[in-house]
Amino acid sequence: MNIKKLFSKRNEIIGGHFNELRSKMGMASQIEEYVFSIREEICNACPLKNGNNCNAMKWLNPNTLEVADHPKDGFVRGCGCRLSAKQRSTLSLCPAGFWGGEFD
Repeated sequence: MNIKKLFSKRNEIIGGHFNELRSKMGMASQIEEYVFSIREEICNACPLKNGNNCNAMKWLNPNTLEVADHPKDGFVRGCGCRLSAKQRSTLSLCPAGFWGGEFD
């Protein structure tokens, strides 16, 4: 990832970690917690989930859920993010398009 892209993602990263802390402290709204829990359910069912991370060493076909070890047409790469924070970022999107945009 280049530096420019990393800095453009900093608000997503910081926001996700901040909201993760807010959730643990019971400060997130019911609507936020509902969206965060749905995102968590979706990620838990995803074959790219590896512990608390989205596996950046694998590619997924969002239509068939087929996983590949190398790029293929129609496949997206796992983002490599720490999911407990990313799921709580109101600005973030799942790379496979399974969630995101709920707070727009």
